[in-house]
Amino acid sequence: MKFTVFSKTVMLLVCLLVPILLLYTYANQANVDMIVEEKQQSSLNQFNYFSSQVDKNIEQLSLYGLTLLRDPSILHYRYMTESTSQYEKNSIYLDILDKLSLYQSTSRWKNDITIVLPQAELVLSTMSNRTVFNEKMLNFPQPGRWQLNEGSFTYFFTDNYEWNEKPVTTDVRTVMEIDFDPMNIVAMLDDFKEAQGGDPFLLVPGNEPLLNRSADPELVEAIMEDMPLNALGSEGNHQLEVGGKQYLVSYVFSKQLNGIYVNPVVLDDLLTPMDKSRNMFITSILLLLVLSIGAALLLYRKVQVPIQRLMRGLQQIRKGQLSTRIPVDHSRDEFAYLTQSFNHMAEQIQELIEKVYEERIRSREATLKHLQSQINPHFLYNCLFYIKNMTQLGNREAVIAMSLSLGDYYRYITRDENDMTTVEEEIRLLDNYLSIQQMRTNRLSYEIAVPQELMQQHIPRLLIQPIVENAVIHGIEPMEGSGHIVVTGMAAQEQIDGKQYTRYSLFVDNDGVTLTPEEIAGLEREINEPMGEEIGTGTWNVHQRLVTRYGHSSGLHFASIPYGGLSVEIRWFEEEYPNDESNGRG
Repeated sequence: MKFTVFSKTVMLLVCLLVPILLLYTYANQANVDMIVEEKQQSSLNQFNYFSSQVDKNIEQLSLYGLTLLRDPSILHYRYMTESTSQYEKNSIYLDILDKLSLYQSTSRWKNDITIVLPQAELVLSTMSNRTVFNEKMLNFPQPGRWQLNEGSFTYFFTDNYEWNEKPVTTDVRTVMEIDFDPMNIVAMLDDFKEAQGGDPFLLVPGNEPLLNRSADPELVEAIMEDMPLNALGSEGNHQLEVGGKQYLVSYVFSKQLNGIYVNPVVLDDLLTPMDKSRNMFITSILLLLVLSIGAALLLYRKVQVPIQRLMRGLQQIRKGQLSTRIPVDHSRDEFAYLTQSFNHMAEQIQELIEKVYEERIRSREATLKHLQSQINPHFLYNCLFYIKNMTQLGNREAVIAMSLSLGDYYRYITRDENDMTTVEEEIRLLDNYLSIQQMRTNRLSYEIAVPQELMQQHIPRLLIQPIVENAVIHGIEPMEGSGHIVVTGMAAQEQIDGKQYTRYSLFVDNDGVTLTPEEIAGLEREINEPMGEEIGTGTWNVHQRLVTRYGHSSGLHFASIPYGGLSVEIRWFEEEYPNDESNGRG
């Protein structure tokens, strides 16, 4: 393969610039990936530590509840009876309140603890406004889970011990409720932002996000829209762009609160120096590329453009568009000479192919007219022979009917020189023919049930009648008793060699003589060979006309009928064209 000067120049430029650009792009991307990866790991580690600190405080509050639930004073108070003295009850009551205050003050977070004893209708709480028992206190959510409810995080404990005298309203004897203010978490989010940076917040499903005091609401909203926070894993990182800035978003799942801690960090400050270095390098490459392109443009205009024109012309000739010509450039170079030579060659090829094509059309039309002309005498001899027999029998009505039908037939075939007709006209001729045969013998019946969609399809003349005539003469007449002929049709879509075709079929079935599979195979073999004495002229001619005109697997196809008789399929194919409303095709 010989390379042009233009292609060699372009290849040299590519060999010089592409490796440099690829190496720099790879090195720059590797550095960016390393920095981003280190920042991701660092940010995730810091946020994991923050999450563990928050969860540790929450877990400590949960343990307070479990410890209090099993406290001896609470258990003692729960099992008191009416015989217990009031002094003892008051002593234990005050002891429980002291322990609640002690546990409350032990935690660094502001919290409240409430104990409800349903059987005694007693409430013990660190909140002064929750000392009166109310049955609504028993309508607590699912125990054992922290839930954000009415502006505070709440955790419920219950006992499930069985005893003999359960209250009517509940099946538990002790309800422990621990609450803490969400501002405890907000304070820790503020501390984390001041120490580590970012803009952390907590998202609890079904609630508004819990933000730090200086959070950017627009950034939080953009993160919630871009990230499927409800479908994330236990921890990870995510990158997104908000307001023209790149953000690295770290997230950690909170096991205690069943929420997600999210912390977005700006990446632009880390990547700005590398972006400046990259921009300087790209500018240098662009300057070099502009100078190189300027040197190659002259070669492109004088070499590549004429070659492309010649290639497009050759492609059009290959597609069969023989009228293709290339505009001639009046410059006195070798490409102008090649263009003139191409146009002269295309003109000669077009003239030669048109002559050959016209000759093939004339030869094909001559063959079709010759095959059709062989059928007409065959049908005429049968009709005249029938008239002779009816005249000898004195059947005047049959003679008149046959004469009229024969006149209609020749009026039909001599109406114009067009050798094509519609299925509807052929069916009309066929109905006339079978009516005559039915008059000739009382043991023939027939049925024609061709779908309406086939009636307007164009087919060669005298295509169905010879097949029906063979069914009468060779199928019905040799049999004793009555015979029945059925003519039906169908259309179906098929793919042939990557093209879409419509397959049309007309079936001529008779319940007369049944052929063996060997006889059917011999019959199909004979209609594809030169016509001999063993097969009728009509059947052979119909098959040859279909094959000559439509090709593919068009023609006659034979099959035996299970209950006796023979089925003959007249098959042809029509190619479907897009945006084509048949254009006279069948």
